[in-house]
Amino acid sequence: IRDAVQAWLMREAKSLFEQRLNHFAPLMGVQWRRLSLSNAGSRWGSARVDGAIRLNWRLIHLKPEAIDYVVVHELAHLHEMNHSLAFWKVVADILPDHLERRKALQKENLANWA
Repeated sequence: IRDAVQAWLMREAKSLFEQRLNHFAPLMGVQWRRLSLSNAGSRWGSARVDGAIRLNWRLIHLKPEAIDYVVVHELAHLHEMNHSLAFWKVVADILPDHLERRKALQKENLANWA
């Protein structure tokens, strides 16, 4: 049962993440190329310069605001592959409350969802 539920959650996560990527990417002037799900123990997401986005499937357990923060954060890396002031400006242009969202996400312990 556990495996079946996890497989279902992963399908739901991928569908939701694709929706959110498709919502934010045009607003940010970027195009993502591929979404893959991660099972990482310490990272919520990552982005590659080629447009590949990896999101931790366990994000599905969190509030929509946290999911959107991670999605926007990773899409912002398609503009800036660093955490420079320019990167944070891209994030802030889309999510003016990104600092509050980031703090809330930092309180989430990824290990709790393992």
